[in-house]
Amino acid sequence: MASERKIRRYAAYFHRWATAFGHYDKHFDEKKNLSWLFGENQIGLILTPSVEEFLRPLFLASPEAVQPRIELGRETLRLGDAELRFGKGDQRVLDTVMDLLHGAGDLHLLQTYHLVFPSGTRILTLTRQPPLTIVYREIEPLILRIL
Repeated sequence: MASERKIRRYAAYFHRWATAFGHYDKHFDEKKNLSWLFGENQIGLILTPSVEEFLRPLFLASPEAVQPRIELGRETLRLGDAELRFGKGDQRVLDTVMDLLHGAGDLHLLQTYHLVFPSGTRILTLTRQPPLTIVYREIEPLILRIL
C-alpha cells in the first residue's frame, strides 16, 4: 500500500553556502558512480556534476516551478520521467532511507559540505536534524510517494 511523506526542503540564502555534514561512513557504488555518506540520522549523496543535473528539479525554489513526481519503492526511484533501478549493492542505501522515511518527526532535505572533499563539493542530505535558519530558508516541500 502506497503512502506519502512530506520532506521539508531548504535553499541557502546565498549561493554555495552550506553547513557541514559531520561524521560519516562512505560507500562508493562503482556501477552507478555514486558516493553515499552515512551519518547519524542522515544520509548524503555527493553531488557530482551529472548527479546534480539529474536532481536539479529538487532544488528549484521558484513558486512557479512544478515539482516532479517522486516515487520510491524497493526496486526503483522515479523522479519525473526518469527511473533509477536498485540492485543488491544498494541495500544499505535503501535501508537507511526507508528508516528515515518511516521514522517519526520531520525530514529535511538540503545541501551540505564536508572539509575532506574538494572546495565547492556539495552533498544532498536527507536528515532528521533541522538546518540552521541563519544559513537556509525553507522552500516548497517535496512530497515523496512510498510504494
